Amino acid sequence: MIINKTRINKLETQFKDIDEGTNIIISVSDIDRFDNLNKIGFTENLDIGEQVLPAIGSGLGKYSTITKFNSEGSYIKRPDLGKETKYYQRQFKRNEWRGRGRTEEVVDIRTFSYERICREPIAPPSIELKIVEKEGRKIIIASEKFSYKKDDELLKHTINLFLELFKECEILHEDLSKLIDLKNLKRLNWEILPEGQMPWEKLKKHLKPVLEQTKKTKRIADENRIQYINDTYEATTVFYGKAGFNGYVGFVFKEFTILESLIYGNAIYVFDKNWLEFSKLTKKEILDENLHMARIIHDNSWKNKVKMLFENNNLNQN
Repeated sequence: MIINKTRINKLETQFKDIDEGTNIIISVSDIDRFDNLNKIGFTENLDIGEQVLPAIGSGLGKYSTITKFNSEGSYIKRPDLGKETKYYQRQFKRNEWRGRGRTEEVVDIRTFSYERICREPIAPPSIELKIVEKEGRKIIIASEKFSYKKDDELLKHTINLFLELFKECEILHEDLSKLIDLKNLKRLNWEILPEGQMPWEKLKKHLKPVLEQTKKTKRIADENRIQYINDTYEATTVFYGKAGFNGYVGFVFKEFTILESLIYGNAIYVFDKNWLEFSKLTKKEILDENLHMARIIHDNSWKNKVKMLFENNNLNQN
């Protein structure tokens, strides 16, 4: 069954002849006809086993609502919980007097706070896409299989995700195990940089695709945090997010992994995991408050808290 719509609101109209409990796979075939596969996050080769979280706004249409929710999640305003304080950093340029009629342009980084109604986060579904082989041809399927009537909300979201990305999707009724060889799985969400301590100017060039996504008014502040961690502490591995993980820069140390979130959350996340364990996490798991061992917000005390982390390997969450 193929669905050609902009969006569906009710599953019942599409699944009239499907029995409750049927395992369902969402897919698209003849994938060479889609010109947005690299934008989604797949490589030029489109190798079997590639798996990626779709980049926000990578669909064939003009809308990005579903890919944004899939990657970032959302929130519910909770006025009953009162207000919460949020922080953000901005950079300002000014001319500083140097004497003898000379001035020099300097950049100040300031931290601001504001009050807003408390928000209850809705975790992103984090549905990933992968390339598999079916009857000698490459197809793209969702990373999850769904049981009709049991997983309806996630099933509807995934169908709408495919419709936003490809303007169509096909419903398959086959056993997922017959389609996938997990030994060929190649997740493409992270780019690992060359090993060894890297000078900041060289690292900055590698991170150019990430830094260019941040707002100009906060880019210097973002660069200062990444440079501080890179220059002060010796990471065994540095990596950055691609596709739907764009906006993250990570440093792997012996005791933990630090993830700097430049776009989402305005915070530094600390995980008690090595790189191999961390790379397997979905975006939903990364944003799960019960999974990270610490969260350092981007305020005036972030540097001291990072320093405490290395000195004590112990940091209270904020």
